Amino acid sequence: MVESKSISTTTNHEISRPSWDSKFCSAMKHFQAFFCDAEPKTIEQKQRESFSFSLGPAKFDVTINEFKINNKYRHEAQVHLDKILKPYEHVLDPEWKNLKDDGIISEWVQIPNDEWEKGEIRKTVLYLHGGAYAYYNKETYRVITSTFAKTANTRVIVLNYRLAPQNQFPAALHDALAAYLYLLSPPKDAGFEPLNPKNIVFSGDSAGGGLAIALGLAIRDIGLPSCAGIIALSPWVDLTNSTPSIFDENIADFLPNLKGGSVGNFLESQAKKEYEEKDAALAEKIKNQNLGPKIWHDSSNRPEGRMHFYVANEGLAIPYVSPILAEILGNLPPLLLIAGDEERLRDEATYLAYRSAEPIKYKGPSYYNTGKFEKSPFQTPTNTTLEIYEDMCHDFQILEHASATKSHEQMVKFINRVTNPLNEPLPPSSYNYVNAKGEFSPLEERHKKVLNWEKIGIIPSIN
Repeated sequence: MVESKSISTTTNHEISRPSWDSKFCSAMKHFQAFFCDAEPKTIEQKQRESFSFSLGPAKFDVTINEFKINNKYRHEAQVHLDKILKPYEHVLDPEWKNLKDDGIISEWVQIPNDEWEKGEIRKTVLYLHGGAYAYYNKETYRVITSTFAKTANTRVIVLNYRLAPQNQFPAALHDALAAYLYLLSPPKDAGFEPLNPKNIVFSGDSAGGGLAIALGLAIRDIGLPSCAGIIALSPWVDLTNSTPSIFDENIADFLPNLKGGSVGNFLESQAKKEYEEKDAALAEKIKNQNLGPKIWHDSSNRPEGRMHFYVANEGLAIPYVSPILAEILGNLPPLLLIAGDEERLRDEATYLAYRSAEPIKYKGPSYYNTGKFEKSPFQTPTNTTLEIYEDMCHDFQILEHASATKSHEQMVKFINRVTNPLNEPLPPSSYNYVNAKGEFSPLEERHKKVLNWEKIGIIPSIN
């Protein structure tokens, strides 16, 4: 057994995990320093730092080709989103429709001299980066996207979707949907023919994992052709931060306790000034109008103010913000949900997995169910695979560890299965615990406690 090491967590005590070596611990401290940085900064400074924050170089020799997705695809996406967001527009900032650039800066990641264009399948991964919808960019996760390109023999498209607080929900979803439409109907100079949606897999980590699932939900509800499958790494699917693992004092993660939200104390700047002005105007609008139903829990009215840059508290239960709270999670493309046993987002990944695989049995919280569940046409169970890895933290695929290697192997298998042109049946839904040796077993009972948690969607008090 590898010698156990430890790091100092945000709970101010040392926690050891058996499979951590010194290199793993060093990386954990590096990431923890970024997330728990107490030095006063402006929003813009923190964002610029995130753009150059290293999660590791590309693992393989890959070719990067940068390009822009024309705004015509955003215009098409807006038409679709206007339809499904109409019930929620009374709690949204309409600024997302005002485009301030001429397209979405994106990149293709591929292995040199690949034969992708000549292939019958042309496997493609649309990757959405993490960063709480406020940080990082397309370069940040090349350690993961390069691995997809090499080991899954696929091309990976990654985009710089618009970030909060400058661009709030649904700006990120808007850009992600535009990218999908681009793949289905590319311009003549794109260098490739329209892709079959059954050859496209959505993927993302953390907020990007939540965004990938939100995109799948949106496409389902709009009625667009579904992608082949969705891989979500450590997905952030509950922006109310309501599950127990979020505030578990014994969790050994580099993410801080998210109980109070992710809007920190920033120095005065243009971005902060504009964000606060728009937030105040939106809060006043929500308070004084009767244009739509109350779609939030009373816990949203918290003295601490906003939970996140991404959306007002009254919008946290929108299914394309917090997919865990969607009325029903059936009829989605096959899902592969991956989480670490030592990460704060573990419980929400677990809860989402059961709700999608067994949508009739595990319904959403009653206070968010507006009576449409029984009438929903989306009651067919979603083929769902959940994998929880022993000792692993948030986004552990960016670290060097046997579990990260095993996880990448599982993702490649999933991509190959869902893009199989023979349409061979997928294995049935499963909930798996993966130990440090890579051995699979059913989830332990402690993992299932969240299924009986009665406070899903209720914003916890900081005190």
